[in-house]
Amino acid sequence: MMNTVVEEQNVYEDLDPHDTYFFKIGVRGLVCFHGRNYSLKKRLSAEQTSKLISDSSFYRISTNCYVNLFKVHAVQDNVLLFRDEYHGIKTINVSRRNIEGVKRLLPGTNRALASRIH
Repeated sequence: MMNTVVEEQNVYEDLDPHDTYFFKIGVRGLVCFHGRNYSLKKRLSAEQTSKLISDSSFYRISTNCYVNLFKVHAVQDNVLLFRDEYHGIKTINVSRRNIEGVKRLLPGTNRALASRIH
């Protein structure tokens, strides 16, 4: 019989911002990351925050909120949907102007989904 060890990623210690659906920037470097089954706050330096918001994977949808374009599953009216096979759907409301910006920047197959669902 073969023993298999399953290693679970500790989200709190090994957070990769590119695995999150979206994040919100708070005061004094506090950033709240929202992922498939978690929302966690982490304090980042000004340099780390600047690097994160200048990353082309993220699009600003409000003053302090950025979405991960590669994690958007669909666009429905003024709502972005993030889907995970195991944890279901997570959503976030976005203004109409910013929805159009997201649709323009959606990578590959997500762009086709956005145009069919709207």
